Amino acid sequence: MNHLQSDAPATAAMSTAVREMRHVDREVQLAAYNAAFTELGLRFRWDAPMFEWLCGIECEKARVTRYIEQYHAHLLNAYDAPFLSQLIFDKKNEYLRGMAGAGAN
Repeated sequence: MNHLQSDAPATAAMSTAVREMRHVDREVQLAAYNAAFTELGLRFRWDAPMFEWLCGIECEKARVTRYIEQYHAHLLNAYDAPFLSQLIFDKKNEYLRGMAGAGAN
């Protein structure tokens, strides 16, 4: 057996572990966004398919802005898009810090 053949099962296991970690990470991120929307009194939630579609946009703040522009443009009558996306981003990160702190106890 050559070196490449012996590493194949380990590589496959590592690949599976990375995919599972990304899935969990996305679930946590999705929950954090939805918690931010709730805390800010926004009446929308993202489901998994919407979040997956938005994850095609590299920058998180750009994701939020794109979603609001496309699905809730009326909010832009009262709020500046960069301000609103930053507010949501900050609340999402606050939620994540809280979750990390709860996991440390």
